[in-house]
Amino acid sequence: MKNRYEEKVQKMIQYYQNLKKAFIWEQDMVKHVVALTYAMKDKVLDLSQIKDMKDYIKTKTEMFSPFRGHMMFALSGLLCAASDTPKAKFDFMVTHEKTLKTVGFKNASYLPIALYALTNINENHEVTGYVEKAMRIYKEMKHNHPFLTSGDDYALAILLAGTDHSPQRLEDYYQALNERGFSKSNGLQALSHIMAFSDKQIKDAVDYCERIYVQLKEHKLKLYPDYYSAIGLVSLLDMEQNELMTDLIEVASYLKNHKKYMFLGKGMNILIASGIIASEYIKEKSYDMVISSTLSVSIQAIIAAQQVAIITAASTAVAVSTT
Repeated sequence: MKNRYEEKVQKMIQYYQNLKKAFIWEQDMVKHVVALTYAMKDKVLDLSQIKDMKDYIKTKTEMFSPFRGHMMFALSGLLCAASDTPKAKFDFMVTHEKTLKTVGFKNASYLPIALYALTNINENHEVTGYVEKAMRIYKEMKHNHPFLTSGDDYALAILLAGTDHSPQRLEDYYQALNERGFSKSNGLQALSHIMAFSDKQIKDAVDYCERIYVQLKEHKLKLYPDYYSAIGLVSLLDMEQNELMTDLIEVASYLKNHKKYMFLGKGMNILIASGIIASEYIKEKSYDMVISSTLSVSIQAIIAAQQVAIITAASTAVAVSTT
């Protein structure tokens, strides 16, 4: 494993252990995601800032707000990790909560996730028109796959509103990937939508996704459908393919065999590895000025969408178990 990846992995593991001690009642999976975000952003974990952010959310929201409960720690951790001005980011979210509701987003646990995704890609744009487009995309997703599409796709719809690809192209990706053996699922829908950011021909992009999947499987790194998005993310990186796969396999295999990560579930370690590699890719290419700001923002938004999908699933599972 390359030094730059090993440093990020070790930092992430240490941050997870610190979060585990400081927030003993919070969901374990969310701690993993927050630790990953801090490591990817090259930020020093500040436990007191996260605690202060939780208090800030309490002061800014009512008792039964969707920003509270299981989402409060997740949002506090992500906002503090991803931004130097987390309170301003949260204020943006609260300000535009009504905007999202007006265009059709529901007031449920998925609404904060949609708003968090919005802060990652559209903070400086006209919001109403943007989220109206996002809702049109969501409705198209619902029309094409009524049994797969639900509130957990809000973040993807927000993400896709920044692209100019037609809904039919997204559906073409879905069908083409399914024909290559990717199971029909919400994970495949997420993968097909991520591929909207590829500038390759559909056949070439699908070929690449298939090769990534096969090579992971050959190295005993099984990828369940929930984690297909990891394949989409790494397929967007303009790296030499053999080098990319070697890096992905080395990082994912290391995590798979680490005592703190081996029980995360088949695919989660690949997802974490893809985020680490993508974050280093952005940093390296930005230094060399060979990555467009659009692609950089897109990749970071995709990482954010992956993170919030994991958090939403974890939060929903807890909510169901306690009802």
